Amino acid sequence: MSNVATPIRRVDRELETIALTQASWRVCDARLPDDDGTRLLAYVEQIDDHVETLWMWPNAGECTTTASLDLALSAILERLLARRILLEAS
Repeated sequence: MSNVATPIRRVDRELETIALTQASWRVCDARLPDDDGTRLLAYVEQIDDHVETLWMWPNAGECTTTASLDLALSAILERLLARRILLEAS
């Protein structure tokens, strides 16, 4: 995936990915309303040849590194699905 943030806003069934700059994105749970504070999942930034993810859930401030935006979004989706399973179980 290129460093250019296109499309500016991408929404699929699970994730809403909003470009903040040419190389950074905010990723939210697309199923939650805009005013839900738990909607924000992570901030993602392309830095040189890797992508850094700053998690906002479950451990705000945790950072991970992946090779691409697609891999970062996959990791975010995995955590989102895990969160939904936890919520449904409780």
